[in-house]
Amino acid sequence: MRFGFHLFMVDPCEHQEIARTADTHGWDSIQVADAPFFPEKVSVPYPYTPDGSRFWPLDMPVLDPWVAMTAMAVVTQRIRFIPSVLRLAIRQPLLEAKSLCSVAEVSNCRVALGVGLAWMPEEFKWLNIDMKTRGKRQDEAIQAIRLLMQGGFQEFHGKHVDFDRVIMAPTPKKKIPIYVGGATAPAMQRAARLGDGWLSVIHNKAEIPGIVDELNRYRRECGREKEPFDIMLHCPDATTIDDIKRLEDLGITDLQVTPWALPGMAAEEGVGKIMQQQPTLQMKKDAIRRYADEVIARFA
Repeated sequence: MRFGFHLFMVDPCEHQEIARTADTHGWDSIQVADAPFFPEKVSVPYPYTPDGSRFWPLDMPVLDPWVAMTAMAVVTQRIRFIPSVLRLAIRQPLLEAKSLCSVAEVSNCRVALGVGLAWMPEEFKWLNIDMKTRGKRQDEAIQAIRLLMQGGFQEFHGKHVDFDRVIMAPTPKKKIPIYVGGATAPAMQRAARLGDGWLSVIHNKAEIPGIVDELNRYRRECGREKEPFDIMLHCPDATTIDDIKRLEDLGITDLQVTPWALPGMAAEEGVGKIMQQQPTLQMKKDAIRRYADEVIARFA
């Protein structure tokens, strides 16, 4: 089992200190958000809270994920960084491939790519992208980015992503995994078909056996059941070593936690209530060390 946490709602001024602390205490990954802008009003509910409301202040500072990961990469040695998730359907894949390859070079390949479908119609409208094509657009973007990371001249001709022979350098010295996010059946199918793994926001222990079975079924249908596949999720009621070992036995490879959050919160309360807990920087660093000593060390 590997362990990571998300920096959404954490002050960007704290990112480097938090990353240094996690880097030296056995943590595997840090996830960062992708939020180009926040509309004052949105036309659909937020999908990850019980009442559909957004749980963060709209003027909250959110760094571009490539900037955030680079800033932390240059002050660390071993920890990985993952955008969770990059809203790939609203982004230009050639440019995103360049950013990914650049961060991979700076970090010595300590990066993975988490991708997902943007959920706000306003993002698509104001970026002049057809929201109806977002699933197929993301499928092609994943394939194109993976191709570009191989190096040499590459070309791709899809309906939504189309370019003639180009070369991109530098390219990663080893494979950079692509994780597909989302809790819907289409998202899980996309992860099974195109991804090196699946990541999701938040689930309780009781849900996880069914999720793993569903992912494995999709992978069998794609003929990929024997390939390596990571499963990354947040399970707030996995509070004991035995709980985490049971998740590991089920096939969960990465557990995302919020080490400074109060214990005992359930997935039904929403990820927002967990992330809204923002103690001082020193308290966060102490919690990162404490979780590493009490939990991560048991899985080393």
